[in-house]
Amino acid sequence: MIQRYLGNKNSIADYIISEIDRFCVPGDIVCDIFSGTVSMSMALKKHGYRVISNDISYFSYHFANFYLKNNCIPDFDLKALGIDKVNDTEVENQIEEQRGKDGFLFLDKVSNEDKFKKIAIILRYLEQINDDAINKENINHYFYDTYTEEGDNSKFCSKRGSIGNRRFFSPANGKRLDTIMNKIREWYQMNVLTDLQYSLLISVVCESVEKISNTQGTYHDFQREGYDARALNPLTLRWPAFDAIIGTNNSHIIGKCQDSLTFIEEVPEHSLMYVDPPYNFRQYTSYYFMLNLLSSYCEIDDLAEYFSKIKFVRGQNMEDDFDSTFCKSNLFIPSLTELIKKAPCKYVILSYYDGRNHKNKGTPRKDRGIDQIEELFKSDIFVPNSFELKSFERTNYQSFQGHSASKCKEFLFIAEKK
Repeated sequence: MIQRYLGNKNSIADYIISEIDRFCVPGDIVCDIFSGTVSMSMALKKHGYRVISNDISYFSYHFANFYLKNNCIPDFDLKALGIDKVNDTEVENQIEEQRGKDGFLFLDKVSNEDKFKKIAIILRYLEQINDDAINKENINHYFYDTYTEEGDNSKFCSKRGSIGNRRFFSPANGKRLDTIMNKIREWYQMNVLTDLQYSLLISVVCESVEKISNTQGTYHDFQREGYDARALNPLTLRWPAFDAIIGTNNSHIIGKCQDSLTFIEEVPEHSLMYVDPPYNFRQYTSYYFMLNLLSSYCEIDDLAEYFSKIKFVRGQNMEDDFDSTFCKSNLFIPSLTELIKKAPCKYVILSYYDGRNHKNKGTPRKDRGIDQIEELFKSDIFVPNSFELKSFERTNYQSFQGHSASKCKEFLFIAEKK
């Protein structure tokens, strides 16, 4: 999963689940309406809940399709992919190294290992090939040209007048990323990947790219001078751990890049809606545009036209941006009110934290956000006297240059709808 993600709840998922357990039992439907990296959706899946998951970001759809909705190990046809020259012994040795580790207990079953070995071979193949393995019409270098300091299209000029070249990736990793994405794009165009297999590959690429990105976590900017130590590591494709994926067999519902205010009108009745809203004025589709670009790259008809429209220092095609009302301070409470009113659920739990963000200029929250949410949860939308406010400390990931992770207070707003 993506670790450097604003508001990531990995570290407190068990605590939130313990609160959900007070109102729901395994088998109940819980809606994760702003699912992001699907870490909470996966925690719910692990605890036996049926999950409704949605987020506006395309990468979130691929994560949900592969990790959440899926309950099996996809079986690839290596021959259909044109793969026949990979060092099986090396892959087998790597599998032995993973055997028995957390997330890889599924390897104890022979049929699981056979399918997983094919996935490992494919990922190893993508790490090793060069342009000779790709049809000429699919050879492109847009990630190298646009997002590395050596690229022909990587120059930028900021609104403040600073100039330079983008350096989201090292040149070597930019070239490797191009090769990987071009090959997946070729397979996609050949129709030799199922929807699930496609989501698996895109999810793996997104997770792997995050580990070598020259950023503070988000993609609204990059390190202007030098490289983060992680960015100098070679791009390697991380093997997916299947224990949590195949550990349960419930059915789940996922949305595909839908506005939460629209999606909530389409979902079935559910026991509880978990709300983890955006925390910043900047749209999350801008913060994580690179992951969304990786997720849509294979489906873009005209790559030249697409990359000719990139803007700003970060190099984003703004046609892919989404202007969420939840990221606007004057519209946040009205939008949240509308969402809760529309939700066909009995209980609502909302996460909110008082930590550093771009909206509050890096200082602990002193605005009326918390008070306004409390007023909403005490309104006539909810059963009188059902409101509860829980708070606890957690370590908060920061994307600000010069700021390391720090302690913040997480609030859980809980109430029963009328």
